[in-house]
Amino acid sequence: MHMNITTKSLFLSALTGIFLIPHSASAFESLGKGNGSLIGGDLSDPTDTVELAMNPGEGKTEEEMKPKNATWVKMTHWPSAGPYSMPHQRHAYQSWVGSPAAGIFMNKPEKPKWYVAFRESGYGGPQKEAPYYCAIELKDAFTLTHFTITTGGPDVPDRDPKEWAIQGSNTGEEDDWTDIYHCKAEDRSGTAFQPGGRFETFLFTSFDSASLAKSVTPADAKKLETKLAGKKLVKADFARPAKAFTHFRVAIYSCFNPSSVNWIYRNQNSFYLGQLELFGVPGAKEKIVKAPKVEPPVTPPSVDAPFMVTYWCGPSKKETTLERYKELADCGFNVAFAAIDNLWEKSSQEQDEHNKKVLDLCQQVGMKAFIWDGRIAGVGKWDEAPTAATIPQITKALDEMIARHSSHPAFLGFIMGDEMGDKVHQKLGFVNQYLMKKDPKHVPYYNNLPNYASSPVIHEKETAAYLKIVKPAFYSWDAYWQLHEDNEGRYYFDNLEVVRRQCLKAKTPYNQIICSIEHMGYRRCSEGDLRWQVWTSLAYGSRGITYFTYCHVPGMATGDAPGFLDKQGNRSFNWINGQKINQRIVKLGPTLVKLTSTGVYHTNPTVNTVPLLPEAPVAKIEGGNVVLGCFKDAAGKVYIMPVNNHTGAKITAKLTLGGKLATAAEVSQETGALLPATPAPGKVLEVTLEAGEGKLFLLN
Repeated sequence: MHMNITTKSLFLSALTGIFLIPHSASAFESLGKGNGSLIGGDLSDPTDTVELAMNPGEGKTEEEMKPKNATWVKMTHWPSAGPYSMPHQRHAYQSWVGSPAAGIFMNKPEKPKWYVAFRESGYGGPQKEAPYYCAIELKDAFTLTHFTITTGGPDVPDRDPKEWAIQGSNTGEEDDWTDIYHCKAEDRSGTAFQPGGRFETFLFTSFDSASLAKSVTPADAKKLETKLAGKKLVKADFARPAKAFTHFRVAIYSCFNPSSVNWIYRNQNSFYLGQLELFGVPGAKEKIVKAPKVEPPVTPPSVDAPFMVTYWCGPSKKETTLERYKELADCGFNVAFAAIDNLWEKSSQEQDEHNKKVLDLCQQVGMKAFIWDGRIAGVGKWDEAPTAATIPQITKALDEMIARHSSHPAFLGFIMGDEMGDKVHQKLGFVNQYLMKKDPKHVPYYNNLPNYASSPVIHEKETAAYLKIVKPAFYSWDAYWQLHEDNEGRYYFDNLEVVRRQCLKAKTPYNQIICSIEHMGYRRCSEGDLRWQVWTSLAYGSRGITYFTYCHVPGMATGDAPGFLDKQGNRSFNWINGQKINQRIVKLGPTLVKLTSTGVYHTNPTVNTVPLLPEAPVAKIEGGNVVLGCFKDAAGKVYIMPVNNHTGAKITAKLTLGGKLATAAEVSQETGALLPATPAPGKVLEVTLEAGEGKLFLLN
């Protein structure tokens, strides 16, 4: 087990009796401005000859873009998460705006640099829990003796780091970084990052002038004396590390620009760093003995979730009639949700009778139902983990629920809750896994928070933790950002990609809730809006769709804005548009549930979206803005789902098939059957798509 950063820092400090010197007492020296201010010959580039292998704007792989004469083993950075990351920084050497993370090691701070625009990235800026960093792994171990850091350009002083650290590690693992130098500035006073100090290089040392010669290599001593030109180092800036490291990184926790964390992500925040040079003396490599990683046993979901088309805020208890449930089925819904005035209510005989009525009506019209049974609310506080004292009470309530409902042919599963936060996950996991074990034919339902509830960076960690702890039969979340009045669509795709990536790892199906009612700044949904939400969700692998809302919701809706039903309970334009969409996608459901997402590509990439890459089954797309969902079935057959990424315009997209692929067969949206395969002339598949529409094809 590794100590965390804080524990390690305190341990080393206590061991040596020397605490890190705070920035206000620093003696760091300015070495001048511009490319010529660098010392040169640092650990990452001892010969000052390493250059970027190609234009940073190239979207090629890390292996192709790594400098050929690089002396390091590997370079990593955040924000980054493999190919499905920020569009302009897939890895340390690539950046569509010419500013890759590797730029800070290229010895030319006036040109290559590391720049991240928070507004473009959608990550809300670096945070204490999720710092931006660039890390380098060296072949040998070194004890860091000194380093230089070069500030950004004259147009961007507010993008300077405010709290930052230089850290070392011998594994590079997330929980194994030791602070070597840590600046926790409250303002610019006493820091190297002054507004006027642009492209200025500052030297930080673990020694003063009196101990310089015995602290560094002879070559470094000579270079330092030349650079200092008679200046004296009065005191050390940081304590010499107690051991050598093979990994080093700069971690950025905050910048001088305004608050980098805002739940609506509209701050014009950015981060910019010019250069980093690291110097040290060779040291003994720490012998890392990795204990076998013991993962807790993971019980896979006992039931595979079906393709679900459902809703929130359904007909009230008074409106629970055969006529209403026929109306639901006619609209293409195959799963009923709890009545709007039954959800979250306490258990009662009246509730039991109502739930029985819902199940009977669903059976009559050919639907399934998620049931809210108030007994689940009587099992104590959700944010308290189950104990030996409370487990009997919890399981008794769950057993009673199962006994009452699970034998009904229309029963799909119990509703457990909605957006309760990570404090409930321990108990939620216990309840979820107990239900799946005791009633393995049914699917517990819980809806999790979207990315804008915390921040996208933290949200991915929260999603991964939720999937690991709760082990749901399927994952549900809602995200409506694409309908906000300023059309901040990039957060919608960010959320989709995070869920897609994490659920694939956990082998868990997922279902997105989309917006169908005007409320809280989300504009009225056109047919193109509704269709776009549905098909983009499916392109990312969503196993069905949930609409928010079916009924008009007083207090939530903007004025008299309707859901699928208006204020008087009549069918609205959303009902008509939704019916056309639902009746088509349910035909694709039997095929979609057998497919696994292999990638999603965009002709007009935004945050956390990916352009067409060589591994995609389509080599080129022309004729419009397209989102391309790619899939494989268990036999390895390739499917694609091109989606029109316009909400108001029809397009005819021309898709050039890649590799040996030459024919395409559409899965019919009328019958669900595979239509006859047709050759793609010149390997070009032409697809006409209404605004927001998608289609599913098998490629051969």
